[in-house]
Amino acid sequence: MAIFFLRMNPVSRLKKLKTGKVIKQSATAGAAYRAAEKIIDQRTGLVADYSNRTGVIDTMMFNNKGLSRSELWNLSELSNPRKNSRVARETIVALPHELSTDSYKTILADYALALVDRYGVAVDVAIHTPGREGDHRNFHAHIYCTTQVMKEDGTLGKKVEIEWSDTNLRKASLPTGKEQLLAIKQLWEKVVNQEFERLGMNERIDHKFEVNGDRIAQIHAGPHATSLARRGRGHESDEWQINQAIIAFNNVASIGDARNKKMQNTVTKNTAPEVLTQAIKFGGLSGSEKAAEEAVSLAKKKQQQNKELMEREHWKPAQIDSQKGAVISMFQQDSQGVYRWSKGKNEGAEAFRDAGKAIHSQTSNAWALAAELELAQQKKNAGEWKEIRAFGSEEYRRAVWIQGQTMSIQVEGYKPSKEELAKYGQNSSQGLVGDQKSLSQNRFMIDPKFQNKFEQKSSVSNPLSIQTIPARSPKV
Repeated sequence: MAIFFLRMNPVSRLKKLKTGKVIKQSATAGAAYRAAEKIIDQRTGLVADYSNRTGVIDTMMFNNKGLSRSELWNLSELSNPRKNSRVARETIVALPHELSTDSYKTILADYALALVDRYGVAVDVAIHTPGREGDHRNFHAHIYCTTQVMKEDGTLGKKVEIEWSDTNLRKASLPTGKEQLLAIKQLWEKVVNQEFERLGMNERIDHKFEVNGDRIAQIHAGPHATSLARRGRGHESDEWQINQAIIAFNNVASIGDARNKKMQNTVTKNTAPEVLTQAIKFGGLSGSEKAAEEAVSLAKKKQQQNKELMEREHWKPAQIDSQKGAVISMFQQDSQGVYRWSKGKNEGAEAFRDAGKAIHSQTSNAWALAAELELAQQKKNAGEWKEIRAFGSEEYRRAVWIQGQTMSIQVEGYKPSKEELAKYGQNSSQGLVGDQKSLSQNRFMIDPKFQNKFEQKSSVSNPLSIQTIPARSPKV
């Protein structure tokens, strides 16, 4: 599978590492290392000789106005005199292992020419093979760009827009640095996918996968790269630089995960009993293997009970508004009797299935249960069903019973507790009366012997409802 990887880093003379250590960098040394050449820095007199280096497939230069690699990057060094100047901008890209070397040259040339057209910079490209100790598919390229516009006379001009601060960019009504980086990623995606399409391949890369919180595995840098990094020469190692870019991305993803986890913990503390906020992990000490097994079994059982208790505490029935129509209209039925969500984040997902003699539920969502109950009530009213009886797990039977209570639909198959009856059941023995006679009358109403008599005399369909109890006695 083709992957998208693009990291852009400025090359400054002074770079501060996470450890606090400051290392020195130069465009001449970096270009020499990536191209496996020897370059003498005219500003400092230092010699960077990497002519014996292996692993460089090919190098290319664009818009360099006839300057050699040594001349170009010495010009960049001399044109930026400050001690902390940005002397180059490097982009590292992963080259799809599905493509050939010729395709690598094609996509890199298209990409480099697009950068020249957009910013007017000089571009230096080096294609590298995978490291000996890393993934054999890790073909990649280093793309060095000048931070200044390359003029027609072979000199460097003003700083290009991507080097400006966001404040100056906004004043000039230009895209911010983040927006320009996104455009560059989209450009790389475009040129690579065009090559895949030209070759008739189905592979594609997508710059958006980085936003999904996916982790990228680091490559194996090896002891040599680690030793260079410890001595402040990590820029000389491809593997070290790639891993630094991967770490930066994964840190951003980790921050997002930490925020989500913190929010979830906050919700749990506010809504769940204290015993349920304890860690799921368990452990302890025992005097024998058998005792340890018994303890583990007991702990797992307790853990399951806590989980079920938490689910009970969090589940709430849907509050149905009859004026808004039937709940079942939220679902769309197909020819197989499957009811699917017609809107919302679950659109298209199966909620329940009508098999004629039974309705098979696929969720404990309260609105789906309400729709199931409406369908079951229709079957009962039509004489297809004698009763509405829940089956399956206790949690489902409890949930559908509670939902039925809120909809005045009797559901068999679940034995509610006293607490549940008090909370959800209809209890006509509670209310306010004005005298003893009214209380006695209320007792007659709830006595099965007198129920039919009161039904005949009362226009209220349900004599056991609390609403049938008079708010005040006639004598009052």
